[in-house]
Amino acid sequence: MDPLAAIRETFFQECEEQLAELESGLLAMEGGDTDSETINAVFRAVHSIKGGAGAFSLEPLVRFAHVFETALDEMRSGRLAPSADVLKTLLRAADVLADQVRAAHDGAPEDEARSAALAEELKALGPEGASAEVAGTEEAWGDFAFQPLTAVEAAPDAAGGAWRVRFKPRADLYAKANEAALLLRELRRLGDAVVELDASALPPLADLDPEAAYLAWTVTLPGELDETAIREVFEFVDGDCELEIGRDGDTAAADDADDAAPAFDISALLAKVQAAPETLVVEPAPAPRPAPLAKAATTPVDAAQPNPAAANDAQAAAQRKPDTAGATIRVDLERVDRLIDLVGELVINQAMLSQRVMEAGFARASGVAMGLDELEQLTREIQDSVMAIRAQPVKSVFQRMPRLVREVAAMTGKPVRLVTEGEGTEVDKTVIERLADPLTHMIRNAIDHGLESPETRAAAGKPAEGVVRLTAAHRSGRIVIEVGDDGGGINRERVKSIAVERGLIAADAPLSDEEIDNLIFMPGFSTASEVSDISGRGVGMDVVRRSIQALGGRITITSRPGKGSTFTMSLPLTLAVLDGMVVSVQGQTLVAPITAIVETLLPKASDVHSLGGHARVIAIRDSYVPLIDVGMALGYRAEPLAATQGVALLIEGEGGARAALLVDAIQGQRQVVIKSLEANYRQVPGVAAATILGDGRVALILDIDTIVAVSRGADSLRAEKRLAATG
Repeated sequence: MDPLAAIRETFFQECEEQLAELESGLLAMEGGDTDSETINAVFRAVHSIKGGAGAFSLEPLVRFAHVFETALDEMRSGRLAPSADVLKTLLRAADVLADQVRAAHDGAPEDEARSAALAEELKALGPEGASAEVAGTEEAWGDFAFQPLTAVEAAPDAAGGAWRVRFKPRADLYAKANEAALLLRELRRLGDAVVELDASALPPLADLDPEAAYLAWTVTLPGELDETAIREVFEFVDGDCELEIGRDGDTAAADDADDAAPAFDISALLAKVQAAPETLVVEPAPAPRPAPLAKAATTPVDAAQPNPAAANDAQAAAQRKPDTAGATIRVDLERVDRLIDLVGELVINQAMLSQRVMEAGFARASGVAMGLDELEQLTREIQDSVMAIRAQPVKSVFQRMPRLVREVAAMTGKPVRLVTEGEGTEVDKTVIERLADPLTHMIRNAIDHGLESPETRAAAGKPAEGVVRLTAAHRSGRIVIEVGDDGGGINRERVKSIAVERGLIAADAPLSDEEIDNLIFMPGFSTASEVSDISGRGVGMDVVRRSIQALGGRITITSRPGKGSTFTMSLPLTLAVLDGMVVSVQGQTLVAPITAIVETLLPKASDVHSLGGHARVIAIRDSYVPLIDVGMALGYRAEPLAATQGVALLIEGEGGARAALLVDAIQGQRQVVIKSLEANYRQVPGVAAATILGDGRVALILDIDTIVAVSRGADSLRAEKRLAATG
């Protein structure tokens, strides 16, 4: 394996992280968070991408990042205000930078015209001269006139003496894509500065380590400056350099200029290189004795002797290393998936072993039974730890949406603001990977169909800028993601008329508001009057529904005319393992997710009331909830089970809706491995997935949300089955 290719791939992975940090920072600034730390974080992200791109000679990326960085540097220094128009330009620049990173990674051609046009916009943001192109060492070092140590003109003095800053980078500073030249340039911006180069530690050319750091600088600054302003220049490289800041005259031990060591003459070195490059040996000048910069640092630093302070720092760092080294590692996803599969098999085998022991009649207090209990506990801990490895915040998906909003808003001519909440909500990585497409469809539809035009909104007394809200939260052991807008809501009359025109429903079909809303999920349905780049082809929401159902989830709609619509997706936290209550229904074994079960109870005849037909409710602590016979709901029996002959499971679905599921008996609680029913058979309404029990039988896992939804309005799951068959 090519080590350079591996390093290059790591660079692009880190670029994705930096791009996410860049967009997050810019969006925070757009929301009013324009403090220095946010601006610095944005600057660091672009600067890191530029530094890494330069290492791999990605010149187009370096050039654009340099212009981008320059504009951010102007904002960082306070010369460019973070106005709304400026931030819009910076956000578009972030999009272009992301495209260039992907083009460089894939080896695809970039859109040079687009990049050049936006680079000109970025240059126009800064003052004259801020648009200098990257030109190697000339650009990096041309701002400085390094003078021999023996011919330095003292900077203007002030009360307390001029500031003397000695700065010596370590190798880590360069390894993190920082540049000493930029730090020196920042010092010059503070005031009149004299920069002295100390190259005394430079070894002979044959001994030169290209990754080491040999040079140091001493900068003299006006005494009226605040020390805090000087230290802020080095806040990004704290710990990656040796830094001493003090005033002239703090001690009387300063050396006279006559005692100064001979200067390192760069011109002479260049002349020698040109004369005999293949035989050149550079003799370092004797180590100078720098003037003490503060009373606390009066001991001269000898290049040949170890610095006690540095040694103490190194020793302290070595002692801290075990606490920080290896804090994060990169692991191939295939290895994690393999580990997940093995844990699933371990859970199944542990259940089978427990089943065999129970069948053999071992007492609960026997050594074998106790050992199995310990094995079950250990298996659970392993499973929890492995699932935590795959758990990731939905932030990685949410961060892709702001760019989508900007692009669709530009295409429709509607000003839109995206509001996100719950980005830290964690869910299984497999679920996250399959969320991007459904969210993309829903957000595009929310802007194109949900939000009105600025003129219509103004006439309705709404702000011209529409709002799209994207939220995530944990509820009842599942993740609930909502996409809402403050638009005009669903025009139910128009939706129904379009469905009739396209032959999707009968003209005289009696439909509730909820059923009309769900018509938009039917294949081929579209409310767009004409085909565009955004919508109008009748492909979208039906794909969204199938995608969500394939994940074991469901999607619902709530809409209020004139107020907007909200699409709610309820998804399992993981696609691997869950804790379930194993129950019996008409001779069949089913599993109910235990996170949805509030309590279990034995119904009393006096608590159950009939509402006509097979509909029943049960009284639980002064409230009534629907009593659903699971056997009838799934078609296992035609007549309902007598309430007193079964066990009721009080469950709570999304939105807090409650119902009681009537089952024949409870077998127990256990951890089960989720197997996709749709991938191995087909989708079955009311069933989320399947699992393998300890005795080798297949058991179905109930879809609690669907059953609760049916109890709130649908006649039976047969309606869902017919809808699935037609879809």
